Amino acid sequence: MKTAVTLHHLRTKQRAARQGLILSAARDLFAERDFRSVTAREIARRAGVSPGTLYLYYKTLDELFLDVFFLGAREITQRLDEELNRKSGCSVARFCGLYVDFLNTHMTFYQMMGHFMLGGNLSAGATGRLDPVMRALLDRVERVLPERGIPKDRRLTAHALFSALNGIMISYA
Repeated sequence: MKTAVTLHHLRTKQRAARQGLILSAARDLFAERDFRSVTAREIARRAGVSPGTLYLYYKTLDELFLDVFFLGAREITQRLDEELNRKSGCSVARFCGLYVDFLNTHMTFYQMMGHFMLGGNLSAGATGRLDPVMRALLDRVERVLPERGIPKDRRLTAHALFSALNGIMISYA
């Protein structure tokens, strides 16, 4: 019985490793150019798997793009949350520094995000999955604003700050 558990464990690890290769290859290609110009064949070739294997994990390139995007988004929101939840709080300057530093040290995520913002079209279903993640990121931007006495409509200010931070990255990168 122990052998069956071990074989199952090995298969699970192998599946996770293949998915990791696919995600890494897709992230790199999505960083190089607009995700609509990237093909499943290219991703599969770079990951060292067959195109059929790619489709065992992802039915569409939209799904794959979202999984790559969500990995980076989870990491940045986790870092921002750690800072926002500190007892001493988080200053706007510190928050902005963390955001820009994250993008600077995760350039493939930033480049992928940039290509998408400039011309990516997602299906309606994919956009529906992306919207809550983007709203959650803007919620974090908005959370840091009361420290500076920002007036009632903080959401608009959060959008402006988010845009400014991304603009800094465009200039810097």
